[in-house]
Amino acid sequence: MPNRDMVLKSLAGTPVTIFFQDLDGNFRWFVNPQSVWAAADRTGTHQSALFEESALDDLAAAKREAEESRKPQSVDVTAVSVDEAGRPEHWNLHLTINRTRDQENGVEGFICSCIDVTEQKQRERTLKNLLREVSHRSKNMLAMVLSLSAQTARVAPTKNEYIRRFTGRLQSLARSQDVITDSNWRGSSLFDLVQRQVRDVVPTAEAQILFEGDNLELGPNGTLHVGLALHELVTNALVHGALTLANGKIVISCRRASALEGGATLTWTETPRVHSPVSRPKSFGRTMLERIVPAAVNGRGALEITDDAVIYSLSIAKSEII
Repeated sequence: MPNRDMVLKSLAGTPVTIFFQDLDGNFRWFVNPQSVWAAADRTGTHQSALFEESALDDLAAAKREAEESRKPQSVDVTAVSVDEAGRPEHWNLHLTINRTRDQENGVEGFICSCIDVTEQKQRERTLKNLLREVSHRSKNMLAMVLSLSAQTARVAPTKNEYIRRFTGRLQSLARSQDVITDSNWRGSSLFDLVQRQVRDVVPTAEAQILFEGDNLELGPNGTLHVGLALHELVTNALVHGALTLANGKIVISCRRASALEGGATLTWTETPRVHSPVSRPKSFGRTMLERIVPAAVNGRGALEITDDAVIYSLSIAKSEII
């Protein structure tokens, strides 16, 4: 083989380790040791000290193929070592194996090139998990959209009214999804959600809208469903309620429960109440506020309409709060 000093110079600065094993599986020498090979001097040790049984089987199969074919064979194996604290460390290694003889001492064996692919494997696992999570969330979102479409169509009096209501609810989901994406899928703060779902929808009435209390951090599920509740409330306020008046006011408040109870309560208070001359039938919006959203956040919801105000309260379970 070429002079090892020449090989070492050519490998300097690369992640490639070259080593030679005899036919019994003992490591005879290393050039440019990296990753697990740099953690300790393994010259003279047997491969069983580093590889578990399944990896040894894969390694043996690759060596047999290299010997029979006299061609290089590649194999991915996992090495296990112990750090200074006695904790196991796992290293994903990509080996290319050639059957040869060490020309310096005549020992028969295998010369191997090795690259540590641990980070690459971790990235692949992370990507698979992300794709699985995206698929799961996409299915949930599609199911929610289908449900909103069906429920909206069931109560909309005309096609145009269906389009208006359904489009508004879809846009609400999109705004909440934007907040979730901006937070790397963690969820959102309640303040950001109010900003997107309420204040950005009615920027000219921003002075009429007040947020006070605890700024919760909601998970993705809580973000989507609380966002829908805020959409229903602000839409009603714009069409039938306080935001149709110059002196109308909305106070959105949030209070955490005690540490023992957990969770929180969100309250929407809209004053003054606008009395409609025409009685309106119970809508899907009210069902959303009192049944669908509370069930989704494992809480309770109540919409109270008094002579003076419209008050909505929503309890949010601890499981929906980050």
